[in-house]
Amino acid sequence: MMFDEIISTTIHPDGKAEVEVELPPPTPEQVERAVAEFVRSARNFARVNGGSARFSTNEWWQELQWLACADADLKTIFCGRDRSPRSIQQYHKFRLKMIEGKRYRANA
Repeated sequence: MMFDEIISTTIHPDGKAEVEVELPPPTPEQVERAVAEFVRSARNFARVNGGSARFSTNEWWQELQWLACADADLKTIFCGRDRSPRSIQQYHKFRLKMIEGKRYRANA
């Protein structure tokens, strides 16, 4: 359900087709799960990594994979299809705050 898309196609009188792809907003439960999974994965990876690249163990690779999956899910919820440098920068700040266990405050 997290990657469902709504695709709308409009055919104009001149014959041109306009396609709009829209992601539905995530539910609060999806956001909560994605955040919790990301934080858990980041902490597990930090524990296994121990401050140095110990990539010779299978556990290191597994935790890195879980972290990458959790990061991708959270980035999709946070940024949607917008992969502009500004959005990625905001997401990166949010992600670091979560790993540090600090609150994220938006400058509004």
